[in-house]
Amino acid sequence: MIKEIKSIPLAAFLSRLGHEPAARKGTRLWYKSPLRQEQTPSFKVDTAINCWYDFGLGRGGNIIDLAAELYQSTDLCYLMRCIGNSYPVPSVQTVASSFPQRHSAPSIERFEVVPLEHRALVAYLQERGIPAHIAKAKCKEAHYSVNGSSQSAFGAERRKKSYFAVAFENISGGWELRNRYFKGCRGRKDISYLPWSRDGPSTECVVFEGFIDYLSALTLDIISGADAIILNSAVNVNKAVPYLKGYTTINCYLDNDNAGQTALAELTAIRGSTVINRSTLYSEFNDLNDFLVNRSFTQNTISNENHQSTVNTRIQVNRVDRCNQIQRINP
Repeated sequence: MIKEIKSIPLAAFLSRLGHEPAARKGTRLWYKSPLRQEQTPSFKVDTAINCWYDFGLGRGGNIIDLAAELYQSTDLCYLMRCIGNSYPVPSVQTVASSFPQRHSAPSIERFEVVPLEHRALVAYLQERGIPAHIAKAKCKEAHYSVNGSSQSAFGAERRKKSYFAVAFENISGGWELRNRYFKGCRGRKDISYLPWSRDGPSTECVVFEGFIDYLSALTLDIISGADAIILNSAVNVNKAVPYLKGYTTINCYLDNDNAGQTALAELTAIRGSTVINRSTLYSEFNDLNDFLVNRSFTQNTISNENHQSTVNTRIQVNRVDRCNQIQRINP
């Protein structure tokens, strides 16, 4: 049974979760890590042996090891169900449902959501170009612990650890969780829907792949007056379709990768000319947040260079003045 699950191609499993390789070298595929935020791909999948390794975390293994990291659990039955839900192979679903339950509750416990105030989390979002006032208005702060105090499905004893992360709610009451080192979800994976006004729906809707891109659009002030849908994964396109009825314009700010462009094509096939591709705004970057971060970096660099140029000019002027003074004293 376990052998059958381990035979699921990791690349196909990751694709179902919305992750596509950034580079391919022979049998090795390189991804931006699905377990954390990074700019340079350092997550490797070797298709020849169907194993992964995250160089940033220093961890790797098979598909079950990856699921344990993604879903923050060591309960094998729970992990098998998660894998089966993401990669619907009938035999895997049967195995998962027949496997004995080891824990009566999910691995993440003592889950508490409070207003976003933690300096480390605010600083993390500021590093992503998101100002504190937007972050605090749209996001929450989650505190939780991971249940690992009992014997795990892998036969290893683990201690209970406490964590905190930026939290963004979806329509099923689940929470997208992000911090500098972790990217995951608590509860059911689903889309997030945010009407711009409570007075009634807008005629325009904007679609994003992740909530960081949504926050980036608010920072750039390019979606004023429009309702918003955040997919929270490119595979959630079909879940968004019922919410898109009635809009005359659907502006899509999706990623410039295979998963993002596939999602765009699916939406265009369903909603036709009402769908507008806005990824041309950041065509040289993977997503809108990459564009925002680079834009902020460029502006800061130019500002610093202009400041330094002004300082250098003042230094040169002062030197000339001192030379003139010395010449007057000693003609």
